[in-house]
Amino acid sequence: MRKILVSCIQVLVLFSCQGQENKSAIQLNNENKETTTKPIEKPTENKPVMNNDIDLKKIAEHIELQKRVFVADHTPENEYVATREDLDLQQPLIEKTLFNSGYKFPEYAEFRERVKYLFGVDLDKSKETIVTLYPLRFANLRGIAYTDEEIKGNVSKTMTFDKYKYTFAWDGWNLFIDKERKIITPMVFLEDLIKINNIDKKEYSVKQNLSIVSLNKYLMYGDKAGLIYLLSREKEMAHDLLLNFNYDKEDKINKSVLDSLYNRCNPRSYEFGQEVRSLIFVDNFKTDDKLYIREGILKTIEHITNENEGTYAIELIDSTLYLLRELDKSDLTKAQKGYSYKKIGYLANTCDPLFRKYHLSRTVRWGRGNILGAYHASLEDLEPWYDLKNTFIENNYYNLPHLEEMVDYAEQFSDKETPE
Repeated sequence: MRKILVSCIQVLVLFSCQGQENKSAIQLNNENKETTTKPIEKPTENKPVMNNDIDLKKIAEHIELQKRVFVADHTPENEYVATREDLDLQQPLIEKTLFNSGYKFPEYAEFRERVKYLFGVDLDKSKETIVTLYPLRFANLRGIAYTDEEIKGNVSKTMTFDKYKYTFAWDGWNLFIDKERKIITPMVFLEDLIKINNIDKKEYSVKQNLSIVSLNKYLMYGDKAGLIYLLSREKEMAHDLLLNFNYDKEDKINKSVLDSLYNRCNPRSYEFGQEVRSLIFVDNFKTDDKLYIREGILKTIEHITNENEGTYAIELIDSTLYLLRELDKSDLTKAQKGYSYKKIGYLANTCDPLFRKYHLSRTVRWGRGNILGAYHASLEDLEPWYDLKNTFIENNYYNLPHLEEMVDYAEQFSDKETPE
């Protein structure tokens, strides 16, 4: 994020889609089939808080301190760890750079509803003026965003972590949701936000920070230019919205993460399928069944699969068939198998209808078939099949729209032919 040089052309491209911000966050939620109990009016004023809270002397001091965040020798004597004061100094500057860019600050009610849609967080339940989302990947919080209130009592007292981390932190960075200013931001280096000309005369200029502008325009209004900028210039930040904060509602971000995984793994191996399963299913102690499912990724795989493209669905089918065979060999309890069967149900609900729809394509080779059909056809003894099927039935097919139909479809398979 530091010292990004942007050409005039990029600036014009980024802010050419002002029409995107004419949609309120609530309207955008409704387009994504999210409903609210009470309609909220569009914000009528582009009016930020912007109190006279810019302390140039203090900002200059912290600019020098923040230069020590990058030290190679991480020792207490020479490393600087950011504090709440760094956050408080940056917030009015971020507010000004957003205002200068023409950003439309939403009303609080609209901002609250959008945050709830994006991250599943109810701001009204927090007493904090700035709510912190922690992307913790350890203990019993792996992969799930937590607020300050939720984190208390869930992290070991012996465990330490840096709250005000910058985006290059190896174990993930935090998001700060400013309830008063209605902005969402990570930690930003102050020198990327302001140029101080003369402290005594209070002469300064606020820098244009396209990363933060793009992030807020996209998150609040679904701004297409903002999303393009994030994916092209701040890909790690865009990916972390999914990986760290569970925002799985954007096909372009989901596909970009899948593409990165695929390029990193050896193609046509079980490694990629295993990685995708880990991406979709997250052990989560915030829910009763300890399983958080990023259904948006499954929807993305459905959306990008067609008669000419089936790579990710096919890889997922192959790795799931491998998982089923391993389950048959294992000595697991009914409850333990049920945990895995739920994952298989969700995967079959997505992948098997895609196979049924596109397997006759001449441009895509679907290999072994679909999940449930290939599994059923491979068994000489059908006891494992009925164990799987009965688990689905006992759980009302997890209320999935296609699973029962795909179970019936699978039972038409034999080891010699595919139905239809």
